Amino acid sequence: MRIDVWSDVSCPWCYITKRTFELALSASGRSDVHVVLHPYQIDGEQPAESTPMLEWLAGKYGRERAARMNKEVSAAGPRHGIAFRNETGYAVNTLNAHRLLRWAGLSHGRPVQSRLEELLFAAWFTESADLGDHGELLRRVERAGLDRDRAARLLASDEGVAEVRAEVRRARELGVTTVPRFDFGGAQRVEGPQEDPAVFLRVLKPQPATTRGAQ
Repeated sequence: MRIDVWSDVSCPWCYITKRTFELALSASGRSDVHVVLHPYQIDGEQPAESTPMLEWLAGKYGRERAARMNKEVSAAGPRHGIAFRNETGYAVNTLNAHRLLRWAGLSHGRPVQSRLEELLFAAWFTESADLGDHGELLRRVERAGLDRDRAARLLASDEGVAEVRAEVRRARELGVTTVPRFDFGGAQRVEGPQEDPAVFLRVLKPQPATTRGAQ
């Protein structure tokens, strides 16, 4: 089964839902799943400069809504082993993070890409790291087991820029407006925040059709 996933490393519910999905996938026992990660940029290529996260959210949604959003996700985090520290985090342009994720997937496959994705989410939401800094990105690349020098050359070039932008544009053309979004073989879809693995298990382990006995 091919599963297409649209996600952004600036999205806290993408972080939570990734863990929810992976619990469901493990519980399903399936070994025929092929996950394809697609980039999405909730804020486009903004902010232009690294900005305190709650300040950025307040500018988008207003201070009351931003505070409420932070409270909701911070309360949900511990249920999934995540201690959000948004008060000290930064909002940045996610283009470079998506370029690195694309490279990791193409060169090393989904398991390594998933490991880097986890490290980038953690940097953003729990470690208060400024991912606008190439050094911070490269530290996560190295921790994921990837070649730091190769990643540095990528960041110093335009490699992957056009491809990531084209994928984000394509996502919008396909009507992707909410992330996370999971498309299962083009037949079923799960989108938006998910905390219950049963939501994914219903798709991963569909119940066998029942037949009525002879009358």
